[in-house]
Amino acid sequence: MGMADLLLCGVLLLTAAGVLFIEPTTRAEEADAWGVAGRVYGYWLVGGLVVFSVLGMGRALLAHLVTMLVAPVVLFLLLVLPTSL
Repeated sequence: MGMADLLLCGVLLLTAAGVLFIEPTTRAEEADAWGVAGRVYGYWLVGGLVVFSVLGMGRALLAHLVTMLVAPVVLFLLLVLPTSL
């Protein structure tokens, strides 16, 4: 499940930034892209937490939570830090 979380976070970041699919050309399209990515991220996070807790999969729940919270921060830092050096 952790690999799916990492893959999803990367795809959502690239989609929101306009690298995948259609590049947003206006502020409204950019806001819509970020909004869709945020909704998908939220649904995936909450859905995983609900499914793993209902099934009693404690380790998978913890791995899902940590991966979904850490992966976006790491991806963001990988994009921001090289430009600030």
